[in-house]
Amino acid sequence: MILLQTKIFLELHGFMSMTHSAIAWNFWSGFKRLLMLLIEINSQQFELLKEECSFWDQKVTEILIKEKFPSTDMRRFHYGANIVYSFGGNQFVIKLFPKHLNEQFTIELEVLTILEGKIKIVDTPRLVNYGSFEGWNYLIMTQLHGELLIDIWDRLTNDEKEKLSKDLGKTIKEFHEVPITRLKQLPSNWNGFIQKQFKNMKHYHLNMELNANLYSDLDYYVEEKYININPEKKLLTGEYTPFNLLLNERNGKWQLTGVIDFADCFLGDGDYDLLGPIMFMFNSNQKHIKHFLESYGFPKIQVNYVLQKKLMTYTILHRFSNINYFASQNQQAKLATNFNELARILIPIS
Repeated sequence: MILLQTKIFLELHGFMSMTHSAIAWNFWSGFKRLLMLLIEINSQQFELLKEECSFWDQKVTEILIKEKFPSTDMRRFHYGANIVYSFGGNQFVIKLFPKHLNEQFTIELEVLTILEGKIKIVDTPRLVNYGSFEGWNYLIMTQLHGELLIDIWDRLTNDEKEKLSKDLGKTIKEFHEVPITRLKQLPSNWNGFIQKQFKNMKHYHLNMELNANLYSDLDYYVEEKYININPEKKLLTGEYTPFNLLLNERNGKWQLTGVIDFADCFLGDGDYDLLGPIMFMFNSNQKHIKHFLESYGFPKIQVNYVLQKKLMTYTILHRFSNINYFASQNQQAKLATNFNELARILIPIS
């Protein structure tokens, strides 16, 4: 009704008769966007609207009014697939889930609920409330303070990176010790998942334009005996990456203090969670990788070729695998002509 009344107003005042006027068209299109309901936005429209800050400012303000929160000091975060704002003097975060990502809402809600009080070594967000607005779900949680690792990695000293490798191994171990019996909403068919990844491996890496030498080596390198089809299942994020880890300065040294974003969690082999730090952070540094794996709990005798082969296999089968990118981060890796070579460079533990 409001859209119709506005259109009539524009026509009466001559705006809509300006057929060839880009100004009139842009005004009308922009006004219409501002009045869209969230439920009307499909995945393609969402991508187009993601940078329309005024639109999201309005929607988040309306949700905060509904929740009886002050909408002061709102600040948008631009990392990630969702719409995320800080508010209330950096005390809280609100995260909106488009309808096509609603499974992520269900997962993160359950994980936040189960994690409360379980993780001691670092902070995790505490769930404050959740709800629905215009057909989209949202979470309100406490805001963790600190700097994302992606923003400060290059400023860390070698000693700080070494300590981070140890702390991260211990942190992931603690997450993997969280009891999973109450996690009913998370994807739990690890066997089906990893078998599907294995079956679709060549098609996936063809689409990713994997270089010809490595592509031709896939069938020779990936062996089912290195894939744990029926592991003792752990709570996995699959994404202990620089985008989800928070650091703070303590006594003049950067230190891991928080982990965020649990929307992609599922249940499966704990070793699958070890790939993010190795591939995105440690950049073939043998010392850091070994400290990371040993802090996680591997005896030194098990940090060997068998583990290297398994981790490289899981890297190939990972749902977001990008072998070309991982190889591009190391000059030697760029020249690797087979996966044995590449594994020795990227995961130098044997």
